[in-house]
Amino acid sequence: MKKIIILLIFSMTSVFAQDAPKLEFFCELQVKLSPALTVGETAHGTRRIIPIIGGTVDGPRIKGEIFNGGADWQVVRKDGVAELEAHYQFKADDGSIIYVKNIGVRVASPEVAARIAKGEKVDASQYYFRAIPKLEAPLTSKYAWINDTIFVCTGERMPDAVKIRIYKLL
Repeated sequence: MKKIIILLIFSMTSVFAQDAPKLEFFCELQVKLSPALTVGETAHGTRRIIPIIGGTVDGPRIKGEIFNGGADWQVVRKDGVAELEAHYQFKADDGSIIYVKNIGVRVASPEVAARIAKGEKVDASQYYFRAIPKLEAPLTSKYAWINDTIFVCTGERMPDAVKIRIYKLL
């Protein structure tokens, strides 16, 4: 009986593992930032606005320049978790303007969060920074396919930038 149960559990695990989605690297964004503007304590937490002032997009299928003018509207909750919502756009190598809306979280210990807030370089393995970027491209561009694609990303906070690695969910 034990052998049958173990075999059944192994079989179920194998089926789930085969059904798990895979990821394909799409691009890396180097997003340049200005210092945060702190609104202060609100009903939802500490509100911060971090201006996006430029940057680059680099991947095997896309290259581009991030425009000045976007921002990351953050709320730092009482438990220290930063809820992120960034809106910005970039010009791809073919001239297409691509809109980015990226929603995620950054979870760090109070000590690590304080170091990041001071502008220190902190190894990304010391915190959790994940998000779901929604990309929108003109229907007439070679990037129209991204309108119907789900992406996920990892983030790494640098002193004056953020590195975002975007993956297509297969």
